[in-house]
Amino acid sequence: MNKQEKIEYARFLIEEVTSKFLLKDTPYIITEGFEYIREVLTLFAKQSNLFESTLVLLENNHAEEAYILLRSMLNNSMLIKYLYNDNEKKERYKNYMIQPVKSQLSFFYDVKKIINKGWSNGDFPELNKKIKEHENILRKEGFTYKDKRTNKSKVDTKLLSIAGLASSDQLLFSHYMMFYKEASKYEHSDFSALDIYRRQIEDFPNTVAFIMDLARTDEELDEKVLHVSITIYSLTFIELLRHINDNHEHLIREENKQYLADLAVIIKNNDFPLHIQK
Repeated sequence: MNKQEKIEYARFLIEEVTSKFLLKDTPYIITEGFEYIREVLTLFAKQSNLFESTLVLLENNHAEEAYILLRSMLNNSMLIKYLYNDNEKKERYKNYMIQPVKSQLSFFYDVKKIINKGWSNGDFPELNKKIKEHENILRKEGFTYKDKRTNKSKVDTKLLSIAGLASSDQLLFSHYMMFYKEASKYEHSDFSALDIYRRQIEDFPNTVAFIMDLARTDEELDEKVLHVSITIYSLTFIELLRHINDNHEHLIREENKQYLADLAVIIKNNDFPLHIQK
């Protein structure tokens, strides 16, 4: 299959998965005790939009920018797997849901450090109060640990890390090793990833004489991003379909069950049709 055929297949996949599996534009009712599945499905909805946006960038020969979205797709797939492999105490779900509090508290700590260095002349009378409020939320939710050195209880402010998520699954870890670090160069505009925008003039190196060319892209990178984005989206769908079939079968409409099972088989067999028999 050429590039355009793969993109057409990818769009077909997004449409079928979002309409028949995610049931877009259809009401959901999540019963008490199964709130994690709400977050998992929402993350996969975002995954679908990230995938679609990646395809748009690739169609416009922006593989370097698409790689940044691929990185986000990998993040999402890790979070999805992290949540649906939770334990009976729902510790992962609780940790996931408390992340905004931890993140805000981390920001407040950074602001306080800057103030203490004298870098800011501003007055922040509410800062300590906000820090205390967020620390109390974490204590109330049980996010504390005992400091081995002082034997005192401290607030657990540790945020979820991608490296930590990747270490929980062999396949995710392999994706992390192969793609995440490289994608970070494009995310953070590492100078080594910016050569593509400078088209060389004659025999001069492109650090001396160049034309700024925004239409250029690395064709090898373009092919890789397309292949990996299809792979990540497909594997996430297959694993999530299996989890929901095993644990929340009622969320899949009866008339869609066989079709989705057939779609999963097609994906597993690397058979990339532009349509399948419905």
